[in-house]
Amino acid sequence: MPILSGRIGKWILALSEFELRFESSKAVKGQVLANFVTHHCGPEIHLVELTPWTLFFDGSSCGAGSGIGIVLISPRGASFEFSFRIDKEATNNQAEYRAVLKGVKLLKEIKADAIEIFGDSLLVVKQLMGEYECNDDILRIYHDECLQLLKEFRLVKIEHIPKCHNGEANRLAQGASGYHPIREISSLEIEESNWRKGIYEYLKDSSKKVERKIRIQAVKYVILEDDLYYRTIDGVLLKCVGSEEANVLMGEIHEGVCGAHQSAFKMKWMIRRNGYFWPTILEDCFKYYKGCQDC
Repeated sequence: MPILSGRIGKWILALSEFELRFESSKAVKGQVLANFVTHHCGPEIHLVELTPWTLFFDGSSCGAGSGIGIVLISPRGASFEFSFRIDKEATNNQAEYRAVLKGVKLLKEIKADAIEIFGDSLLVVKQLMGEYECNDDILRIYHDECLQLLKEFRLVKIEHIPKCHNGEANRLAQGASGYHPIREISSLEIEESNWRKGIYEYLKDSSKKVERKIRIQAVKYVILEDDLYYRTIDGVLLKCVGSEEANVLMGEIHEGVCGAHQSAFKMKWMIRRNGYFWPTILEDCFKYYKGCQDC
C-alpha cells in the first residue's frame, strides 16, 4: 500500500471509514455552466430587449384606381419604401387592410422578430387591436389573415397615428392609385357662429350645461389632436370643417384642377371620400352646383 502523505492523502484516510472515495474533478461542459447561471441569476441580470422593425401603412382609393403605400424602417434606421397598385374596385378600407397585410408579409419574409405598426386608419387599427368588431365580410378575410400572421412574431405593437404623421405612406398610396390630393385645409379657430362650437366645447367639458340637442349630436363626434371629427356608421372618421373651409372644398371638387363640374350628390360623395364633413353638406352642394355659371 502506498504511503499516504500530503493534504489529499489525509482526506482519503479520513473519509475511508465512510465508504467515500475521492476523485479528481473532470472537465465541466459549457451547458452545465449555462444551466447554473440560468437557475441562479439574480435581479441584477437584465434581459436584452428586441429592437423592432417599424411599419407605416396607408391605402388610397379613388376614381382613377386603388393603391397601397408601405414604409419599413429597420432597427438600424434604414428606410425602405414600397407602393403597389391593387384592384380598382377596392374601397378605401379594403386598401388600408391590404396595405397592412402586405407590410406584415414583407416583414415575415425578412424574418423580423419584433415589429411596430403605425397607420392613420382608426377603423383598421382598432379592429386589429380588438377594440372594434369587424362585421364586413370582405374586411374580415383580411382581418383574420393579418391576425394569424401577427401571431408568428415575438413582439407586436399596433398604434393609430394622425394622417400628418403618416405622410410618406400616404404619398406612396396616392401615387399608386393615381389620386391627386386637393390642397390641405388648415384648422381654424372655432368662431361663435361656427356649427362646431357647441359640440366641441361639450366634448372638451362634458360637465358643461348645454342643450339636449347638442348632447345627442355629440355622441357621433370625437376630438383628435384638437380637431373635431364625425364618426360615420362604419366607424370612419371625417374631419369637421366650417363654412369657409367648406366653400374651398366645394370649389376644388366642382371646378378645380381635377374637377369635372360634378352634380351635388357626386360632390357630397367626393368630399366625404376625401375625409371631410359638415351637417348641411348636401344642401350647400346643391346651392354651389346651381350657382355655377358653367353648368
